[in-house]
Amino acid sequence: MSNKELKDRLISIAIKELIANRWNHLDMKKLSSLSKSPLDDVLLVCSSKHKLLDYWSDNINFEMVKSLSIKELQQVSKKERVLELMMCRFDVIKSKSKEVNALIKLSKRSLIESSYSFNRALIGMKLILEYSDISTKGSLGLLKIKALTIIWLLSLRDWNKGQVPNEEALMAILNKRLSFAEKINQMLS
Repeated sequence: MSNKELKDRLISIAIKELIANRWNHLDMKKLSSLSKSPLDDVLLVCSSKHKLLDYWSDNINFEMVKSLSIKELQQVSKKERVLELMMCRFDVIKSKSKEVNALIKLSKRSLIESSYSFNRALIGMKLILEYSDISTKGSLGLLKIKALTIIWLLSLRDWNKGQVPNEEALMAILNKRLSFAEKINQMLS
């Protein structure tokens, strides 16, 4: 089995264990056993179970941009680019609601798990800003990444709770929050 196949299998196992509420009992030996792969091979692919969730999140980021037309994206304002990319991200996670619910539940139970989830969201939001030609350099760039992450997480929470009836409502919520962030950015610039 190739490293990619093993990695995909391990991600799948980690997600299944997460959904089944057995995350806290999962370790590298258990991953080795469930994947029917030697522990040494598993450790070559990933160093921790959290890394598997990082890979899962990276896959979401990849899916978010894989059908993206950079040329078309550059024809709209930066704010519209961010909005479009955030909507693309929501489109990707729609089919992963069980996984998202399990991650949210895990994050609520543990500050450490919450920190891991926040860091995964930061990476996704940094990617969105970079695809939108918005600088992420320096302290102002970090502030932009964190602000966008908070907008994302608040919107994800509303979506997850069923408070967003359709895509138009989601877009309106995101647009309102992005407009507020844009005003704050103008005050800081």
